[in-house]
Amino acid sequence: MKVFTSNKQRISILHTYDKFLQNWAVDYHEIDIPGAYGSTHCIVSGNKNNPPLILFHGVGDNSAVMWVLNIQELSKHFYCIAVDTIGGPGKSIPNEGYGREFDQVKWITSILDFFHLKKVNIVGVSNGGYMAYNYCLKESSRVNKIIGIEGSFALNPYKAMINTIGLLFPEILIPTKTNMMKILYKMSSPENQCFKEHPEIADYMIEIMKGHNQNAMFKHKVNKYIRNEAEQIKDKLLFLFGDYRAEAKKELFQVMESDGIQYKVFPKAGHGLNMEQAELINIQIVKYINCVYQ
Repeated sequence: MKVFTSNKQRISILHTYDKFLQNWAVDYHEIDIPGAYGSTHCIVSGNKNNPPLILFHGVGDNSAVMWVLNIQELSKHFYCIAVDTIGGPGKSIPNEGYGREFDQVKWITSILDFFHLKKVNIVGVSNGGYMAYNYCLKESSRVNKIIGIEGSFALNPYKAMINTIGLLFPEILIPTKTNMMKILYKMSSPENQCFKEHPEIADYMIEIMKGHNQNAMFKHKVNKYIRNEAEQIKDKLLFLFGDYRAEAKKELFQVMESDGIQYKVFPKAGHGLNMEQAELINIQIVKYINCVYQ
């Protein structure tokens, strides 16, 4: 499975990956977990005696950049394991098994088993939010709490994919830096200061968008939500959203309210919520997960 569009892009993206890790400002170590679907790369930080927290990034990024504005605070409270999604533009390397018969739930379970974790908390951004929800749904006994940030279950996976693709046009047809920046701002609140304060984040995300073969993520299937399927796990769930383009999530919010699922909407933020409102999201994560252990 070809994860990057070229070997040159792979080398460049992973070189910048290491640069971003230098900005984490926490002690960490990297580990590669061999498995049925290839090698899964994880970045581990925080005290092992703290509650375990699995971190899943979205489709167009990797662990190094996704958590750069969150990890310093989260590592104070949790034993953090930031996972590079296999098939994504990070250091995980899929093998023939990934292309042939990938099972996302089995893959996540293999990560937990490697670290000898009986029960974990999971935070996921965008597609990582769906991964967290789906795992909790299928393996609820292994999960304390999950938080999905700008990502949850899918009412209509096909429609969601079409809407996401729509945001990329027409700029994606001519992937210059200017056009890629326009895409980032389409997905972020107009009041967002993150990319102005941290231009290196925008530059890296643009590099990833241009260098990642997103077809490599198609093995991660998204199932359609069945009403009340989360009834037995709804006390474990919290979903966080930015208010930008919130009208597009109106039906989703209505279903969450009807099915008794917790969600919160944060002002002045969009799809990059955990970066755009990093301090508030860090507080929310710590508060929600730590209540399990009080």
